[in-house]
Amino acid sequence: MAELKRGRAKTRTNMEVTRTLDRGLRILEVIADEASLSLSEISRRLDLTPATTSRLLETLRSRDYVHQDEQTGLYDVGPRAFQVGSAFTQRLRLHQVAEPVLIRLAETLGDTVSLAVREKNEIIFVDQREGRGMIRMASRLGVRAPLHCTAAGKVMTAWLWESALQEAFGEEPFQSFTPRTITERSALLTDLDRVRTQGYALDLEEYEQQICCLAAPVRGRDGHVVGAVSVSRVASRFPLDNPSSIAKTIVAAAEDLSRRLGWAASAQAPVRRLADSDQHTVEIFDD
Repeated sequence: MAELKRGRAKTRTNMEVTRTLDRGLRILEVIADEASLSLSEISRRLDLTPATTSRLLETLRSRDYVHQDEQTGLYDVGPRAFQVGSAFTQRLRLHQVAEPVLIRLAETLGDTVSLAVREKNEIIFVDQREGRGMIRMASRLGVRAPLHCTAAGKVMTAWLWESALQEAFGEEPFQSFTPRTITERSALLTDLDRVRTQGYALDLEEYEQQICCLAAPVRGRDGHVVGAVSVSRVASRFPLDNPSSIAKTIVAAAEDLSRRLGWAASAQAPVRRLADSDQHTVEIFDD
């Protein structure tokens, strides 16, 4: 086993990179505090040369963290900075709002229920409540799991664009965990079509043998899927012939949580994933 490196000496290059990042973040902070600032004003407030400030602003602008008005030349916070900041508050609020919903759901079903969010090509379980049943399924909070073979992962990718799916799942064959794991892209896309049609996803011993899961999407204010509520059962107790018998309860809980986050049916969440070439010409909505 290789020896772990506890650190490395700071070099001039490392220090310059750190200082550049620090300056870029300070620019964002200044613009966030007071909108519509000029290049000279930002330079003066941060005690930077106009040339240095201009280079940093151009990098931030190219990544949409900063927006420059074409008419006035003034700078404001860009949409990407808003998205990054919103992700923190959205996830924090999701965790807080979900607690009573999960508790009630676990009591109703008598099973372990979980709340998961997506982090790149994995899901992370951020909350969990155990039911009162004799057999309980549980995993540690913070545990990560793949997208392609978990009910929560399928729910959080079913409405993605084609290009985003490629990035999320990577190249096939996908990693196999059990004999039931879907490893081919075409089969997975067919499964995701089914998820969008029925409104929930299934994991029938695809990630762990003898364990079945069912998950429903949690939507944010804009209708995008921000998480998943799921239930886990041993395969012998899972209603394979009629999963909708528990799906209605899970979907109802997920919709309740979505409404608490500000989503409403009138937000028109898309019922199916569109190809990238369709995104400017086709809109198909549910509810």
